[in-house]
Amino acid sequence: EAKTDTERLKKRIQRHYDVTSDQFLKVWGEHIHHGYFKSPTDTNEQAQLNQVIRLAESSGVSAGSRVLDVGCGIGGTARYLARERGCKVTAITNSRRQVEIARELTAVEAARMRSPSSSPPLALDSTDFVQYPSSASSAGDGAGAVRVLHLDVEQMREHLGGARGEKFDCIWISEVVFHLHARQLFFDSAFALLDPGGCLVIADIFRTAHDPASSSKRTQKELASIRRNHLCPQLGTVDEYRQMAEKAGFRLRHEPMDITKNVAKT
Repeated sequence: EAKTDTERLKKRIQRHYDVTSDQFLKVWGEHIHHGYFKSPTDTNEQAQLNQVIRLAESSGVSAGSRVLDVGCGIGGTARYLARERGCKVTAITNSRRQVEIARELTAVEAARMRSPSSSPPLALDSTDFVQYPSSASSAGDGAGAVRVLHLDVEQMREHLGGARGEKFDCIWISEVVFHLHARQLFFDSAFALLDPGGCLVIADIFRTAHDPASSSKRTQKELASIRRNHLCPQLGTVDEYRQMAEKAGFRLRHEPMDITKNVAKT
C-alpha cells in the first residue's frame, strides 16, 4: 500500500509539472523556485536570480565544475551556471514537458550567444551537451555546457553512475527534496555520485523541529494543506535532513540558513 501511495504521488507530480510548466514560464520566468529578496525594490526575477547566486557562491562552483541539477525545472539554473560560471551541467527532471522546454530554451540561448541570427544546432530530443561559447563564462577559463535528461531522481545513481561511471563536483537540488518519499535514497545516491571533495547544495521547504502530532489543530491543518498543495508526503526538518546526509557519508560544510523572511514575498 505504501509503495502504491508513493507511485501515485510521483505520477501526480509528473502530471502537475507537465501541465503547469508552460504557465510557470509565462508567469515566473525561467526559474521555478522562491526568490531571495535583498531589498524592497527587487523584482521577482531578480530575487530568483539572487537565490541562484547565493547557492552558487556557497557551493564554490567555477569554470569546469561538473554539476548535477536534480529537479531542474525548465533549466534556468543550469543555463545560469553554464553561461555565467562556465560549469558543465547535467540537468534532470521527471517531467517530459519540462525536458522539452528546457532543451529548447537552452539550445536557443546558446545559439544566439554564438550568433544572434543562428538557429539552435540540436534537435529537441537530443541528450547531448549544448556547448556555450567560452566568452560567455564570467570565469573566463572554460566554456559551459548543459544537457537535459528525462530521469527520475530514484534512478539517477544507476543511470549516471552505473555503466556510465559519471561523477560530479556538485549536486544541486532546489525545492525538490520535499517532494520525495525516498529521501534517504536521494542522499545515498548523491554521495555515491560525487567525487571526493564534492558538495551537495540544498534549498528546501521545512517544518519547525517540533513533532507535528503534538502541534495545535490549526498547525496540523496548515501542514496538511501544505502537503496537499505542494505535493509532498511530509515536510521534514533541518535536523532530519542533516541526519540523512550524515548517514549517507556527508559532513556539514556550512551551517543551514533560515531565509524564510527573505523569500516570503514570493
